[in-house]
Amino acid sequence: MNSESHPRGMPESRRVAAWLLTAGRTLWPVLVLLALAYVAGTVLGWFSPIITPVVVAVLLAAVLRPVVGLLERARLPRWLAAALVLLSGLAVLGGVLAFAVNGLITGLPDLQAKLVQGLEELRRWLLTGPVNLSEPQLDQMVRGVTGWVRDHADQLAAGATATASGVGALVSGLLLTVFTLFFLLYQGDQIGSFLLRAVPADVRDRARTAGERAFGSLSAYGRATLTVAALDALGVGIGLALIGVPLVVPLASLVLLGAFVPYIGAFVSGLAAILVALVSLGPLSALLVFLVVTAVQTLEGHVLQPLLLGQAVRLNPLAIVLAVSAGVVVAGIVGAVLAVPVLLVLRALVTAW
Repeated sequence: MNSESHPRGMPESRRVAAWLLTAGRTLWPVLVLLALAYVAGTVLGWFSPIITPVVVAVLLAAVLRPVVGLLERARLPRWLAAALVLLSGLAVLGGVLAFAVNGLITGLPDLQAKLVQGLEELRRWLLTGPVNLSEPQLDQMVRGVTGWVRDHADQLAAGATATASGVGALVSGLLLTVFTLFFLLYQGDQIGSFLLRAVPADVRDRARTAGERAFGSLSAYGRATLTVAALDALGVGIGLALIGVPLVVPLASLVLLGAFVPYIGAFVSGLAAILVALVSLGPLSALLVFLVVTAVQTLEGHVLQPLLLGQAVRLNPLAIVLAVSAGVVVAGIVGAVLAVPVLLVLRALVTAW
C-alpha cells in the first residue's frame, strides 16, 4: 500500500473510508450498466413485438450501411441502393434457408431409419447388457412413457397451438424488420438527426458521441460475428462431411445461426451435431465430431474473435454470459441473440456520460 496515500498514522476509520471510496469509484459504472440492462430488459419484455424487430433492423443496418454507401458513390440513388442491398440480403437468407430445409427433408428418412435401428439396439442392450432388464420390466417402462404422453396430450396440443400462433407473430415481426431496415438504410442520417433534436441541447453532443460509438460497435460486432459464423459453419460442415454424418447442411446452418448467441449457441449446435453422429454412426463418430466442434470453437475463441472483434467491442466473457442468460429470460431465443448488441449500446451510453 502506498505510504503517501495511506500514512502509518492514519486512523483505521479513515483507511476504511478511503477503501470504500475507491471501491465505489470502481463499481459504480458496473452498477449503472447493470441497472440500465435491467431497465432495458424490462422494457424489451413489455414491448418485445415492436422493439425486437426494430433492434434487429438497427443491427442489420449497422452492417449493411457501408454497402449502401458504396453503391451510392457508384452514382446510384440512395433509395435504389438501399432497395438493392435489402433485396440481395433477403435473397441470400432465403437461399440459405431453402438449402438447409431441402437438406433436412432429403436426409431425414435415412436418419429416421437409423434412429429406429439405434432404438432396437438400445432395447437389446437393456435386455442382455449390464442392466439386464426383463421383458415385462421393459414393457412397463414403455407403457409408462406412452402413458405420460397420453396424460399430457392436452398440454402438448396447447404447445402446438401456441407454436402456430407464434408463426403469425414471427411473420409480422419479419415484415416490421424489413420495413424498418429499408428506412434505416435509406434515411438513417435523417432519422438520427431527428432523434438528436429531441435531446436537450446541453447534452446533445454527448448523445451524438454515444450514438456514434454505439453504431460503430454494432457495425464491427455484426460484421465480425457474421464472418465468424460463416467460418464456423464451413469448418464444422467440412468435418461432418469427411466423417460421413448425415444432415450436413442443416447442421452447418444450425452452427451458422448458433454463432450469433455467444457460448450458448456454440454448445447447442455442437451438441446437436454430436447427437446426430451418435444416432447415425455410433460412439466413435460422435467422438470425432466432438473433436471437430471443439477444434473449431477453440480456433474461434482464441484467434478469430480477438482478431476480428478487437478492442472496439471486447467484453468480459462473464458479462456476455450473464447478458445472454438475462436475454433468454426476458425474450427467449431472440433475447439471447440481441443481448450482446444491447450490452454494447449500454456500454457506449455509460462511457459517453
